[in-house]
Amino acid sequence: MTRPRDVKGKLPTPREVFHRRGPTKKGQTLRNHLKYAAQPPSKAHLESEPASDRVAWKRRMAESRRQNLREGLFELQHRRNNRQHALAVRSQKNQAERDARLNAPQREDERLTSPTVPRAVREVQAGPVPDPQRDQRVAEKKERVLAQAKEKEEARRDALHTLYMHARSFIVTEEQLDATIEKLFVLDPFGKSPPYPSVWSAYGQPETVESMLREVNHTQKSSLAFNRGKRPAWLTGKRLKRIAEELTGGKMD
Repeated sequence: MTRPRDVKGKLPTPREVFHRRGPTKKGQTLRNHLKYAAQPPSKAHLESEPASDRVAWKRRMAESRRQNLREGLFELQHRRNNRQHALAVRSQKNQAERDARLNAPQREDERLTSPTVPRAVREVQAGPVPDPQRDQRVAEKKERVLAQAKEKEEARRDALHTLYMHARSFIVTEEQLDATIEKLFVLDPFGKSPPYPSVWSAYGQPETVESMLREVNHTQKSSLAFNRGKRPAWLTGKRLKRIAEELTGGKMD
């Protein structure tokens, strides 16, 4: 049995040799980087004899620095690759262990000691409750959405048609504005004599909610108002106007 080594201290995490944002190192391999970072001397420089001992010493030191840089970078890369490989192996092992525990069958002691759970609760705990009528409900919802979209489109078309009908009385020119001012600002604006101070005095009070409910329920107090809704001409005209609006697809004057 091999005795474990007593390692003193802890090695630091290998640094990134090639920075991702580096403009000169991006996309380069280690050998290509060393070609520029530790360039070997030229052939003429190697063939020439050193002029003195100091020049020869400088050449030896330069070669030593190149060798140290080369060995250091290769060692850093080797350590980084080993660390990444170990992390990947550990991650795969943990994932496999997790999947095995997740998909493992229930133990016999847990099955025998587990409390009684109703079937409905077990289905909810196991996952979503099956819905055999899901396709039918989805189809009904689609039809409902299409019907609502069609109603909105028809309402918008009806609103545009109503706006078009009302646009005939809009004031868009200065001549129309002057004519409207001359027509309204007169001594007798309501067309009745003698001049009345307000439209209510000329044509009576506006219709209230109570009077409209009485007309719908046919409970008017006056005989004239009670029999007005029963006249065939009045009802026929109102119904014909409603039919014409449905056929033409818009409001009518």
